[in-house]
Amino acid sequence: MDIVTSAGEDLERVVRQELSAAGFTVEPSLMSADGGLGIWHDPARGVVIAWGASAEQLVKYATIRAAVQLALRTVLTDAGHQVRQDANGMELIVTS
Repeated sequence: MDIVTSAGEDLERVVRQELSAAGFTVEPSLMSADGGLGIWHDPARGVVIAWGASAEQLVKYATIRAAVQLALRTVLTDAGHQVRQDANGMELIVTS
């Protein structure tokens, strides 16, 4: 097994556990359901977190999306992770 892949998968597992323990709905698959979190490891970027909301909701409820992302970022940084927002502002990336 590739060490980098293993470390990424371990980080994904830890992120899933931390967010679930904080009360977020963490979806078991890559695709997030409405209101849940899609979490997956992208070897090129890190652990990706996407909040499941329709495109219409993402525009209509931009303030809520910002609050959700702030809450996610707070939980993860308090746990010692490095978190950044992706270029389009729709996903958070956890790198360590």
